[in-house]
Amino acid sequence: MIHNYTEVVVQRFLPEVLKEYAKNNPGTCTCTRCQDDIMALALNQLPPHYVVSDEGTIYTKVNFDQIGGKAQVIAAITNAIKQVAANPRHDKSRP
Repeated sequence: MIHNYTEVVVQRFLPEVLKEYAKNNPGTCTCTRCQDDIMALALNQLPPHYVVSDEGTIYTKVNFDQIGGKAQVIAAITNAIKQVAANPRHDKSRP
């Protein structure tokens, strides 16, 4: 099955990056809608890396780690959090 490895990485790092950002920026929303918006914005800033096998996933992971992919993902997530925090689209009357 074909999937975008970049999406897997963003899903893996989003909770950690969002938690750290919210700790330093009280009032940052972490609802599901905002997390989905953050993920979509971050993925639109990053190049896709499609794989179709476990071997392709391993190869892509190694390359991703070697070229500073983690830093790139964290930067994209952080930028997306800032965008969503400035313009949340969730129902503001709900926590």
